[in-house]
Amino acid sequence: MYRWSGQIIEPADGLAFIGKNPGDENIYIITGDSGNGITHAAIASELIPDLIHGRKSQWSEMYDPSRKVTGAIGTFVKEAANSVAQYKNYLTGNGDESLDTIERGSGAVIDKTAVYRDGDGHLHAFSAICPHLKCLVRRNDEEQSFDCPCHGSRFSFDGKVVNGPANVNLEETEIPTKKYKE
Repeated sequence: MYRWSGQIIEPADGLAFIGKNPGDENIYIITGDSGNGITHAAIASELIPDLIHGRKSQWSEMYDPSRKVTGAIGTFVKEAANSVAQYKNYLTGNGDESLDTIERGSGAVIDKTAVYRDGDGHLHAFSAICPHLKCLVRRNDEEQSFDCPCHGSRFSFDGKVVNGPANVNLEETEIPTKKYKE
């Protein structure tokens, strides 16, 4: 069986962020393409060199990564409310299953711990608390990853960052103390 997946990052106003990364002096970004990567690449190929050379561009304000998106306040409030709701899992835990039920090549979140059973049957454990803003990650079996429902960070089976905004890996930790079969 073959699978393909991709993530479409959709800014609230539908426009990409192209330009100088807020807070950085010489870092330029192109993100939030929402499925329009080729179009935004063409725009960025003109916009970013203009910014680097200090030239005025007709596109700089429209795609500015530090712009304030006021026309999409409803979407912003809805997404912010969803993020806050996800913190409930942090307080209550979201133990999906027991260690005994994790098959080889699969994982689960148990007692705020992201657990993965490798092909040899050994368990590996990481903190299930996303280092970005401390939401509890969830297991994504289709992608073989641990995903943060708050802001979209994604971590591989071994706790390494795949997609931000998190920029550090999940912390390795002890396997939950519940009894399990090795």
